[in-house]
Amino acid sequence: MKKDKEYIGYEEALTDNEILLFSKIILEFKNGGIDLESLKNIFLNKGITVEPIYYDICRRMITVMDANNIKKRILEGKSMYNDIDYFILNSNDFNNVVFRLDYKAIEVLANYGIPEFQNTLISILKWQLVHSCDKDKEISVRRSRWRRRIQELESLLKKQDCIVKTK
Repeated sequence: MKKDKEYIGYEEALTDNEILLFSKIILEFKNGGIDLESLKNIFLNKGITVEPIYYDICRRMITVMDANNIKKRILEGKSMYNDIDYFILNSNDFNNVVFRLDYKAIEVLANYGIPEFQNTLISILKWQLVHSCDKDKEISVRRSRWRRRIQELESLLKKQDCIVKTK
């Protein structure tokens, strides 16, 4: 991140509804439904400016040819989601908010009922369970919460699957 400004994580500055809305817009960009310019315009219509912050090509393990292709895409204004590390959001209500599709956004999307993100959250929680142990009371409580959340999500997915099959 740039060092000349103070940045805020989006989970501290945005509501869950805003996170959901912004995540859906960025997902549309990620899935190729809109380009970067359209994404910026959608946010601008909501009174928010968006600045994409690109991955540092020097720090990525990619070939010179891939690096040149990325640079060319960026210069031509045809950036892809995978070129971007995160977005900086600014509006009248907040400034220098760092936004990316990470754990909190996945959690909000899963809570909204999007199966892809429910499955992703299940995988994350299972990974956390495998890579942790009940060494103290606090972690034990967290692990128990993760197990219950996995069960909730799996139950919701089964219900959604039954609804889809009956239609």
